[in-house]
Amino acid sequence: MKNVVILGASGFVGYELYNMCKAHPNINLSALSANKSAGELVDDKELKQSLRYQKIENIDFENIDFIFNCLPNMQMHKLIHNLNKNIRIIDLSIDFRLDEKEEYKNWYNFDHESFELNENFQFGLTEFNRESIKESKHVANPGCYATSVLVPLIELVSKDAIEQDDIIIDAKSGYSGAGKTKPKHELIKEVSENIATYGVGDHKHIAEINQELSKNTKNKVEVFFAANLIPVERGILSNIYVNLNNKTLNELYEILVERFKEEKFIEVLPIGDIPKTKDVVGTNNLVIGLKKGYKENKICIVSALDNLLKGAAGQAIQNFNVMNDFDEGEGILK
Repeated sequence: MKNVVILGASGFVGYELYNMCKAHPNINLSALSANKSAGELVDDKELKQSLRYQKIENIDFENIDFIFNCLPNMQMHKLIHNLNKNIRIIDLSIDFRLDEKEEYKNWYNFDHESFELNENFQFGLTEFNRESIKESKHVANPGCYATSVLVPLIELVSKDAIEQDDIIIDAKSGYSGAGKTKPKHELIKEVSENIATYGVGDHKHIAEINQELSKNTKNKVEVFFAANLIPVERGILSNIYVNLNNKTLNELYEILVERFKEEKFIEVLPIGDIPKTKDVVGTNNLVIGLKKGYKENKICIVSALDNLLKGAAGQAIQNFNVMNDFDEGEGILK
């Protein structure tokens, strides 16, 4: 049994993690942090013990085994120095995802105060880094958009099956991807009958997408990415436009089918079938579709996931299970 703390437990992702940790047979929820809700009793009849939300400075970390960090970016790199060195961290913020210190300045405009600890964090894209995650002290959970893009692209890039200098991604996310920056009713009002494009060519997740794709090829890969906020609560749909590189559509399909045939959370649809967010919302699944239009060499790869689960909390629990040699679906499968 692992004693676990969730930092930022009252946000969208923190709430999902709370529910999975509560149901996990090998997790004892020891503490939950939340600033605005600090002092409030957690209202949950299913909870085995009485818990109150606490401010971080009031949490006793002495006997804690794991921390799930759901705090906003640029907080864990400061907090980590005050934590017990034996605690293992699964960090859902950006703070330890990037390999180069200057990239934090370039993309997030902050000076990393704990970069010397970066080597202790494994990038937590579970299906590709399983063995490294198992051996790592800490895990940096990927971003939701990054997960939707990297899962279908890494194998194709590593097999040199697509051209690597003209990858274009147009991704759509529900409003929960913005976090609880505003009350839920205000977020709903903003997105009602509205679609808004943002992060055109400069979205923060581009940094980790470029980094991880480049690791899997001899070239430096730089994608063009734009995000769109759509009027649903959750779900990400990424349209990824690529050019074939001496391969056919069938060969691309076979590469992906072969790579993911043993993965319980990844599904590759038959050629021409396109996933929808309704296929994945409420699950830890990522579904991939391939479609060719009238242009002979141009392919659209469509990737769908739930941004709060496979894009965040679900993948974090996957990584927790891998780190502890538990069944990977423990606490996730419903």
